[in-house]
Amino acid sequence: MVATAVLATAIISLFVISTNADVITSLDVISSPSAGQQCPPRYIRVNQDLNQGSGGNYIYLCYSTDPIFGEPVTEILVMASTSGSVPTPFRYTLIPQDLNKGAEGKYIYLMYSKNGDFPIKGIYAIAGDNPNISAPPGWIKNTQDLNEGSGGKYIYFVYTYN
Repeated sequence: MVATAVLATAIISLFVISTNADVITSLDVISSPSAGQQCPPRYIRVNQDLNQGSGGNYIYLCYSTDPIFGEPVTEILVMASTSGSVPTPFRYTLIPQDLNKGAEGKYIYLMYSKNGDFPIKGIYAIAGDNPNISAPPGWIKNTQDLNEGSGGKYIYFVYTYN
């Protein structure tokens, strides 16, 4: 299901990615100089370019609800760096793909954990012209702008446990 909502001057595209029966079991990121790249098998692409407006690579989040990947994802963490490396906290998996690849700006990395108490059931990205984008009720906004320092749209991951 795809819905569009307008908040202040920002347009937010909502890509709801799972039903209440599904939980996210794996995350991945794809990057390409062209827009047509597909996710690996068993993954579904969230159709929001994470580099929108920055002039860098086309970067997309991919997720899976396939139980082959084991336990559900329970936490996400996004970290920014000026040096190109970030520390990976204990029990987190680093996805080694700079979310700002090909654009100027900070190096941005996504990590996830499967060691929390509650499984994540939905994740997508919101984009707008200002940082005051709100997550819909029941969704949590990660506060790290995925385009920090690149001059593109303000883009954030949002996720839900519901």
